[in-house]
Amino acid sequence: MLNMIRHKLSRLCRGRPQNILLSIVILLLFSLYLTYNTQDSLIESEGSDKVSRTRTPRPMHGHNAGDDSDNVVQQRNILEGIEQEEEEGEEEEVVVKDEEEKPPIESTLLYKYLQQLEQTYLDDVNDVRKIVKVKGQEDVIARDLPLYEQAFKKRHFAMKAPPWYKPTVANATSNNAKNNMQPVTLPHESEWVGWMVLLCMAFTDGDGAECLEKESFPKLANYQKINRIPGIRNILWRKDGFCNTMNQARRIPALKKSQISPLCWVLPNQYEQFLGVADGLGTDVRWVFKSTSPGGTIQVLQPTKERDYAKVKQFNNKKTVVQEYFPNPLLVFGMPVNIRAYVLVTSINPLRAFVHSEGLVHFRHDYPRGFKKIPNRTWFLAQFKHFLVHNFGTEAAEIAFQNMEAAIVETLLIAESSLAAHFGAFTTHPWEERYRCKNCFQLLGFDVIFNSTLHPMVVEVNGQPYLQANSEVGGWASNTIKQNAVEDTVGILFSATPVAKDVAEALRSMQLNNVGITGVNCHSSHHLCLTNEDLLYLLDSRREAINKASFRQLYPAKDSFKYDSLVRDLQRFVASQYHLNDISPYNQMGAHATSPTTRHNTADLQNVISNVEQYYYRKKVEALLADEMNGASIPEHFGNRTYGASRRSGLGDGAINNMFNLDPLFGDPKYDRPPCNDDPATMPFLSAFHFDPPLNLTPTFDPMVTEYEATVPHDMVLIKVWGFATSCDSEARLEDKLGASRPSNYTLGVGENRISMFVVDITHSEPWVSNSYTVNVYRQSVEEGEEQAWEDDQPHHVCSLVQDCDLPFISDGPCGLNRVLDVRWPDVIVDQQKLPVCESGNSPGRWLIPCSQCSNKSSCYWKEARWLPYDCRHQILPRQQLRQCLAGKDLLFIGDSTNRGIMYYIMEQLNGTLTEWDKTHNIKVYSNLNNNQTSVSFAYYPQFWLPAGERPVFDKALYELLKHSKAAKNNGDTVVVVGGVHWLATHHLNVLKQALKRKGLSNVKLVMKGLGAGFHQPVDGIHCLTMGEQRKVFIHNTGLLDYASNAGFEVVDTFNMTMARYKDFVQGKCACHFHKVEEVRPTDDPDDDDNILYHVTGDINSLYSEILINRICQ
Repeated sequence: MLNMIRHKLSRLCRGRPQNILLSIVILLLFSLYLTYNTQDSLIESEGSDKVSRTRTPRPMHGHNAGDDSDNVVQQRNILEGIEQEEEEGEEEEVVVKDEEEKPPIESTLLYKYLQQLEQTYLDDVNDVRKIVKVKGQEDVIARDLPLYEQAFKKRHFAMKAPPWYKPTVANATSNNAKNNMQPVTLPHESEWVGWMVLLCMAFTDGDGAECLEKESFPKLANYQKINRIPGIRNILWRKDGFCNTMNQARRIPALKKSQISPLCWVLPNQYEQFLGVADGLGTDVRWVFKSTSPGGTIQVLQPTKERDYAKVKQFNNKKTVVQEYFPNPLLVFGMPVNIRAYVLVTSINPLRAFVHSEGLVHFRHDYPRGFKKIPNRTWFLAQFKHFLVHNFGTEAAEIAFQNMEAAIVETLLIAESSLAAHFGAFTTHPWEERYRCKNCFQLLGFDVIFNSTLHPMVVEVNGQPYLQANSEVGGWASNTIKQNAVEDTVGILFSATPVAKDVAEALRSMQLNNVGITGVNCHSSHHLCLTNEDLLYLLDSRREAINKASFRQLYPAKDSFKYDSLVRDLQRFVASQYHLNDISPYNQMGAHATSPTTRHNTADLQNVISNVEQYYYRKKVEALLADEMNGASIPEHFGNRTYGASRRSGLGDGAINNMFNLDPLFGDPKYDRPPCNDDPATMPFLSAFHFDPPLNLTPTFDPMVTEYEATVPHDMVLIKVWGFATSCDSEARLEDKLGASRPSNYTLGVGENRISMFVVDITHSEPWVSNSYTVNVYRQSVEEGEEQAWEDDQPHHVCSLVQDCDLPFISDGPCGLNRVLDVRWPDVIVDQQKLPVCESGNSPGRWLIPCSQCSNKSSCYWKEARWLPYDCRHQILPRQQLRQCLAGKDLLFIGDSTNRGIMYYIMEQLNGTLTEWDKTHNIKVYSNLNNNQTSVSFAYYPQFWLPAGERPVFDKALYELLKHSKAAKNNGDTVVVVGGVHWLATHHLNVLKQALKRKGLSNVKLVMKGLGAGFHQPVDGIHCLTMGEQRKVFIHNTGLLDYASNAGFEVVDTFNMTMARYKDFVQGKCACHFHKVEEVRPTDDPDDDDNILYHVTGDINSLYSEILINRICQ
């Protein structure tokens, strides 16, 4: 009460001069009250908490704390439930007890206080009749009310609609629904009482006679809600208002780095200014002219062109808004799209907003046709995200959606700052609280467009989104999304979940000692005092987050700290623009000037609510980890900050990140599409087929020719490919009809590589393939670059290779070819045979190659290259000895395609030929080997292409393998080989042994193939490891080999030998395959398809396959 009186007086004194005398009189009377009452009387005793204290010099807080200098004040910190003593010139530093020593949250004063606030609110909600009053414009009510009616009736609200409105009966199947359809008589005549929800359906802000007079808004009870935020129409909703607001926002420093809306002007007032800019930007820029009336016309014009300038001149005296046509829009199947995101604002000051996960994606014609919507071409937002994942990768798609959400939040924060002045008109006396529109909510439609780098821009905001059912073919999609958005809106607003405990725990965890609570422990030393209204905001935020259904939290959220700079800049901007010196913290009066009925704005609460949301997120992650990872925990200080601290991300302060800012592709004119034509006859043809580095095609490119060949040197491992269709209604796509339509990287493996470009007709709902072009690119092997034939009697340098200088995975090791001094190549061969046979498959080694000069790679004889351990040798078993070794054995391979390559090599060596081959990604069993004495089976793991939740777990894949194999024996005749490129970890080895033990197979022979080279080229849809990540894989592989050896596995180290010659991979996006299976047709009858044999090629695959054979047979 004391603080509230002070607050009223402070506002009165800053009011009109004629009130000063009255203020002085009141202050004199009030001083008598202060003599006998202190704010200590407001603090309740709550037992004694044992804390350890150390005295430290008291720091100054920027406020005059002299009021407390004559007394020792017992101050309760409600956020921690501990007591402090404050004395003149010094302060006690409180050492808080460990988390497990804190009292139960239910026993704290903080929880009891919050519970009382919450219960009062929930009781008010439960005690009133659930009546929805409908007002507005007749055409809007008829259009949009049916969906709201259905949603409210599902929650047993009674509707008070205009007499002319005929209720829908779609959901009137129960007695409750039928009763809700009956006419309702409001119990009072006053427009602000007698209802729980006022649905204002009009193209206005609703603060007038059509819905609710402006003076009535502050009189609403806590439980009442109206679906209008007064002022938002002129700030965001109207096209000219949106333009003016966003132009003002460009002056905000935090927004200068990231454009969130197109350049725009309001004509005719800014006509000359617009023409000057348009002339300066030249003929490459197009402009969108929009009527300011709802549903008005749209034209795309270029004032610099004579034919368009005549049309532009009419706007010299005609009101319209002109926006820059979105440069380089993202094209989906050759067409630009815009996103309609449904955004629910449940509080504007401070902000609280959600975006529905089921938005709409509208296909539009390109600028020659005025960017008009294409009828019956609408996607779910989920389909659009799938498109992004397919064409740009999962990470890029996630960032794109995060950026879209950030652009929406930034737009709403800008709107909140602009509404501060507008809300000032809702109070008429200086002692009245500043209006915060706490009863307001509004469902908004945000129209967002992405450019080709997936940067989002907000182009429009609709305050009364079109919610009428779509009766056209295919309209069910948009109908379903609209209905879900409305039903989830009603659900989020009128939930009654108790959340006082959650909020109390979050506040207690923050340890913000300079935050108090008004009426309980608010002191001049506090930077901020949370009021009852602030606490209600926190309770509502938590309650809505729990009941958000298909909505996603926009603000506040776990990453709200990224808006720190913008919130801070907006706060300064508002203070300077509107001279708001009566709003804390602008008034410099500190926390004492805060009334319990004040609601702070977003800037005041930014740090508190961000920390609270981080706490909720931390608890959620901890719960998930406890369930899924046996109790692993989050770092202790995860997400916790002290009040006033600023966050600095590695990418700067911006909330929107550009995932392509290091890619020179965008903005390079060579990637621009050449002019296309509308001639239907040209639809199947490419106008150009491009490669970077360039290829010498044979024959030279001709649109009428579809097959080409090219040869590239061994060192060309990556190429960028793109093409352009001749027709404007066609598009060139890489690999398949849904492939990338932009320049994309393509790995070139050693040998044949087939690159296909499809020309697709994009005028249909699904692309039609009208033609395809193929380039067979042959990449030479390293041997094919040899300068001369091998001669035994010539002197050669012996050169060692540990790692390639282009991929130095050993940070402190030598790279490239290095001469081995005082050694001749014949000596290398002789000395190798003298070494003992290796006793393990991970003996350290290196490549040795004979060269004329080690400094000249092309002078080397790579056909003679050998991987040689330093102290032993790996032998190659003759076929007969191999057959004897594997007779009676069952070989079970589980892993990825690198394990599959070893399996097929062993099968060919065992039988002498390979009669069967299958690029399987499931289970495969071969039992006809070695005269039916040997069985080989394979299970592919992990199945990366499946969603994470649908992939079989490792032990399940093993059980399936055992089930399909022959009856395994619990001895060395059963051999289990596990391995992969990068996925294998010690966890898999433990699971493997445990699973085999459960099956009674604990004595089988276990072999682990180590990790290998791969994922080093930046290709779409494939994760590319950085140099640092490759070095971490090297360290992981070393530890994995040691762990497996100690666990009883035979091991085969393939990492060093493959990384040193990583460029010898064969075709495949991962650049991780070192084998290839080729057809061998009968020489006497090449067309005989019944007698085809297969041969496994790849010297490196052969090398580590032989090492694995040694580990099985030795």
